[in-house]
Amino acid sequence: MTTSQLTARSHRERWREIFVYPLQPGPLSTNVALAISHLVAHIPVGFILDLLVWTAFFKYAFEVLRWSANGREQAPEISFTVGDGVARFAMLLLVLSEVAIIILAYVYGSGPAFALGVALMFAMPAIITILAVDENMLGALNPFAWIAMAIRLRGTYLFLVGIFCAALFVQSIVAAALADVLPGILVTPLVFFVVNYLMIANFHLIGWVIHEHADELGYSGHLELQALPADAGPDERIIDAARRRAAEGDVPGAAALLRDEIGVRPEALALHAELRHWLRESGETSELVGHGRRYIPQLLAFSQDHSALEVARDCLTIDPTFTLDKPEDVTALATAAAAAGRSQLALQLLTGFHKRFRNHADIAKNYLLAAKIMAERLNKEMQARALLEQIRIVLPDDPLIPEVDAYIAFLDKLATTPTKSPPEPPSA
Repeated sequence: MTTSQLTARSHRERWREIFVYPLQPGPLSTNVALAISHLVAHIPVGFILDLLVWTAFFKYAFEVLRWSANGREQAPEISFTVGDGVARFAMLLLVLSEVAIIILAYVYGSGPAFALGVALMFAMPAIITILAVDENMLGALNPFAWIAMAIRLRGTYLFLVGIFCAALFVQSIVAAALADVLPGILVTPLVFFVVNYLMIANFHLIGWVIHEHADELGYSGHLELQALPADAGPDERIIDAARRRAAEGDVPGAAALLRDEIGVRPEALALHAELRHWLRESGETSELVGHGRRYIPQLLAFSQDHSALEVARDCLTIDPTFTLDKPEDVTALATAAAAAGRSQLALQLLTGFHKRFRNHADIAKNYLLAAKIMAERLNKEMQARALLEQIRIVLPDDPLIPEVDAYIAFLDKLATTPTKSPPEPPSA
């Protein structure tokens, strides 16, 4: 059975597969790496770094749950559909839960602390499900959501709670046994290997239960993990193939596939957007900038001005000297930025236009636009007037000089008019 096929086998028929699931290459390598990483807890203030390790674990574990909820028996190599925010929230919940239990035990005794622990254990499958499936952080804290899920799953939900309790018992026994015979530097990675192993198996089990009871839970699956429909177009199939490569740990291969296809079909905007996602995931910032120069003209050609502005903003954040190769694209993008109220972005795009594209017909047009932005939106009338005077000196024969003169006259009038009733700017 392939990773994209769904299966009707119940979790009760898959005990062996559930138990050995963490031994697949993806979860096994992740488990080993994270178990060793927990050694940071032994260095001064290492507990802070240890929280980052827990965040990384939850991000991968939620990915496991999603894959399982979509009927995939094969484990992911990396996490690529789960947001960092939900993993950080899960780590925070873990810390706050432990702190709350400790405070209750200290202030009110073991009884209330035990009761809180039981309540949290009952809520655990629901909290995990809501975070992994919906990334709904507030919903995960809603007791009514826990009860609703328990009612829908009935005995199966209590079964999941029991498995969590059993896993907690086993890892506690293992930790106590190892602590008696090994030094702490060895106990830490071994114990966390067991903890991670049992949690990954649990997350897989919960995901599989969601898959079995998708109708009762109203779960329709995640689009990134669903099998493609028979009538899927070429863009969808390429994106699906790239995501499968990335899910198997081959992010460079995913980017290479998209690059090759874009080389043949540069107008395929969906492929450009997908490529940028994987370049960002792999930290290829220089390529993001280079790709932006090719992608923005395509977006402008298809009247996707908003997307073009977002890509330009992204590129300028990485490289403040970013610019486009063609003057007509700079003009179109700056005009779109001004129309959208993105004044600073428009000015960034227009900076140095006359140096990059000497004697181009759009120089006066673009700097007149820049002057209007300065005067009307940034209260920089003096700089605007200086820019217009420069245009009048350098380009005395430009067809737009009458508009430049009219705007200079407007600025002169503005300087002598009371601020309570500013004159209207001259119409274009």
